[in-house]
Amino acid sequence: MASSTQDARVPAARKAYLRLREAIIGLALAPGQGLSEKEISERLKVSRQPVREAFIRLSEEGLVEIRPQIGTFVSRLRVTEVREAIFARVALECAVVRLVAETIGPADLDELALILEAHEHAERQGDSDGGYRQDEAFHLRLIELSGYPGIWRMIRQARAHMVRLRNLSIVHLHTAPEAVDQHRRVFAALRDHDPQAAAESLKIHIEQNAAYMEQLSVKIPQFFETGEES
Repeated sequence: MASSTQDARVPAARKAYLRLREAIIGLALAPGQGLSEKEISERLKVSRQPVREAFIRLSEEGLVEIRPQIGTFVSRLRVTEVREAIFARVALECAVVRLVAETIGPADLDELALILEAHEHAERQGDSDGGYRQDEAFHLRLIELSGYPGIWRMIRQARAHMVRLRNLSIVHLHTAPEAVDQHRRVFAALRDHDPQAAAESLKIHIEQNAAYMEQLSVKIPQFFETGEES
């Protein structure tokens, strides 16, 4: 949870929320890890109340689990929630990309091409944070180009669970190059103004996460919750 020069201008509760959320999604705080209100408040140089508020907000997003009389923990990846997130993203983003394929112009294609180049460069350099930012930028730009930017709020919450899965797959399955290749297929279909191909390519890209989850839940089961546990 590295500090930021902008922290002084951010309200304490939001600061705690943003920093904790980033650490959880980036796996600096691992699934299942215990969270100490006291230690975090000291590290962030805020009182314990903002940290408590951040825990509550993160628990509402499914990223933190608060167990009364026991403690607060980073939620393990819930298989059911990841599957639901995949379903939601396919439904929303494939509908979006169909619209974009029909209307996208040269300037917007150039912008997406630059995002792809930056994504590929980041992955080549082993910059997982930069790769994530460019991955997100690609999906966000598609939403914006659809004319329905508010959809991003729904997709962002679904992505929170899947980004942790993505980061685990990069570390344990070395999948980073696959995401770039899949984005390039989506881009090629957009360039051809082919809504069906664009939607199908994006669907394959998003649903690939289900295969990663199956492999990871066997390789690192301690990070997953199947729903079969008592």
